[in-house]
Amino acid sequence: MAPGEIYAMPDDILPFLAGVTIFVQYLCWSAATEMGTRWPWRK
Repeated sequence: MAPGEIYAMPDDILPFLAGVTIFVQYLCWSAATEMGTRWPWRK
């Protein structure tokens, strides 16, 4: 891989990163809601 190829990102990298970010946030949100009852500050 050439040093310049890292900065020459394809146009579909932004939608891909956006999808991954939303997917990760959804996983964190679902885990937080499921484990919310186990947290001390949640009653």
